[in-house]
Amino acid sequence: MNGDIKEKYSWSADCPKDLQVALEKFNQYMKRGFIACKIVNHGEMGMQIAEFDLEAEEIIMLGLADGG
Repeated sequence: MNGDIKEKYSWSADCPKDLQVALEKFNQYMKRGFIACKIVNHGEMGMQIAEFDLEAEEIIMLGLADGG
């Protein structure tokens, strides 16, 4: 979780264990200053979020150096 290693986690709203792991990872990255973006519209658009969205297609965590 140092920002230069890609990690991927998936979750299902129907599986509390998966959801808990994804939420914990999300919160860990947010506490470290990462920016969260959720992907919507089948990958066509993203938007910044401040809270975990279990309905998001995908959530990408961006470090401050990512994206310029």
